[in-house]
Amino acid sequence: MRSVSLPVRRLLAGLALGGVLSAGATGAGWALGPDPHGPLDAPPGATRWPAAVAAAAPGVAAPDPATATVAQVRRFWASLTDGQRRALARRAPEVLGNLDGIPYRLRYAANQRARAAADPHGPRPAGRLLAYDPRGDGRVVLVLGDLASARRVAVVVPGSGWRLAQLLGSAPRTGADPIAAAVALRGQLLRLAPAARVAVVVWLGYDTPEGIDRQAVRSERAAAGARALVRFLDALPARARVSLLCHSYGAVVCGRAAGDGRVGDLVALAAPGMDVASVAGLRTSARVWAARIPDDPIRFVPHLRIGGFGHGADPVAPGFGTRVFRTGDAAGHDGYYTPGAESLGNLARIVLQRTSEVTLVDHPR
Repeated sequence: MRSVSLPVRRLLAGLALGGVLSAGATGAGWALGPDPHGPLDAPPGATRWPAAVAAAAPGVAAPDPATATVAQVRRFWASLTDGQRRALARRAPEVLGNLDGIPYRLRYAANQRARAAADPHGPRPAGRLLAYDPRGDGRVVLVLGDLASARRVAVVVPGSGWRLAQLLGSAPRTGADPIAAAVALRGQLLRLAPAARVAVVVWLGYDTPEGIDRQAVRSERAAAGARALVRFLDALPARARVSLLCHSYGAVVCGRAAGDGRVGDLVALAAPGMDVASVAGLRTSARVWAARIPDDPIRFVPHLRIGGFGHGADPVAPGFGTRVFRTGDAAGHDGYYTPGAESLGNLARIVLQRTSEVTLVDHPR
């Protein structure tokens, strides 16, 4: 492994100042080693899946849970009888609970049982578990509202430092809490449009950077997360308009998933960049929005990309091409969903497509 070059070290120092990386990580001994976390492309129980399918539905080909498309999973499920489905739910609940394309109600039930078995005395989640994978740092997808009937779906994508144990554990959650954000957003949506058929989803379907390591300034985890996010989006109700609300490193993930045709609005909050030079590089038909609270320390992050480090241009810069909205009196890196703040009201209006009511920053795009 080679030591960090001077240009990269300067970039890392700026990232440390912005709170993305610990200052201690920028020293001369900091090395460019590989990501210590291996990929988890397949859901838990995947090794037992072929045998479970063979026992429950003899002669039916089992889709690969790591690579099958949502359409392939749906065709497989449609080919089974009710008896075969019940048998498979008994034999392979871990796979079915985490497989995009399987009906929501079955996934909720499977993941509720898995959660109760893994942490019988843990707190009850704020919503329903559409995905639950306790391996490693964990994966979890939490739904607030009726996703099956929703006509608008807001997907909250968190950034560095979040893992299953923090979201569903009993310890107090601090920082840009994705569940608190989802609860605040859903409350604001219902205040603005009580009859709206809207669901809010917390999507922690990827391995986030730990928050103080080199992965926060690289894009390997964002690329893996984007693949998982695209598959999740493909499984959402066909008639629902989807808004991606992406915080910090989550904006890098969303930038790489933006080309999926399901995305109607993409919002980058406190983004260190999106791995592109401008909105055009996202190759998306979605409306792209951005916001940064004035005192957010992410403003100190150098908007560069050097040797695979950094995430490129600033999404709130006039030349980037986003619609930049106001945040009002929200404060810090974690304040975008503060109840009563202008930023939260703007996020809700974007989800509801009341875009003429969004208060924009007055500068040319």
